[in-house]
Amino acid sequence: MAGALRTVDLVTANLPRYRPAPHLTVRAATAEDMPAVADLYERVARHRRGLLTRRGELFDHLGATTDLPADGVTLVEHDGDLVGYVSWDRGHGYGPDSMLTVFDVLATTPDAARELVGVLASWRSVAPTLRMRLLDGDAVTARLPLETLREHRQQPWMHRPVEVTRAVRERGWPSYARGSVEFTLDDDLADWNTGAWRLEVADGAAELSRSTGEPALHLSVPGFARLYAGVTNAESLVQAGQLRHGPSADPRLLDLLAVGGPAHLLDYF
Repeated sequence: MAGALRTVDLVTANLPRYRPAPHLTVRAATAEDMPAVADLYERVARHRRGLLTRRGELFDHLGATTDLPADGVTLVEHDGDLVGYVSWDRGHGYGPDSMLTVFDVLATTPDAARELVGVLASWRSVAPTLRMRLLDGDAVTARLPLETLREHRQQPWMHRPVEVTRAVRERGWPSYARGSVEFTLDDDLADWNTGAWRLEVADGAAELSRSTGEPALHLSVPGFARLYAGVTNAESLVQAGQLRHGPSADPRLLDLLAVGGPAHLLDYF
């Protein structure tokens, strides 16, 4: 278990109300806007960790010019450039059970985030509840009354390394991280992962190479997966029995594998 896709409910009337920003334009999207929407999503997701990519056959519709991917998509623009969008499904009815389902609500500037929250707040008279997936710590989430949210659903997701050298090389690493650590990995199912390894991280990149020594840190596959996804630390793995170490070894050195924080997920698969 490496994380969960969270869906939460917010009372629409609890959202803050902002005056419209005069330098921003709010309008409904057309099918021709979808490539720009996909580009903005990637700008928000690129610097984060996790399974946020939207490339490949599953997401080809985001670049289409014939269909919108939701009931409605509202854009926020600054001088013709897209700086935020929200995709939504209105649902049915006007009663207390009426709901606006929000698929994405993303912004690249504080002003755009405030504008999008104002767009969502404008539904309060017909949709008392907003149901949405949040991207923790982003521009929009920072302006929502998170203390009032209710958890609707959590969809757990799992991680398991298949080829550890490629997984490390392509993971993405923060530029501030620098260091090295040696460990052994025991993989009963993928024997090519088993053995002694040396992890080196520097300048926003990392490599995992074979070690000729006898490392004092011994990591299990679940332990590797949880560190790789950033959901725990080495000391906790020791307590869970997923990391063993010699008497003079410091298990915290393996926190290097977890550097960058927890992985995020906005789509389920």
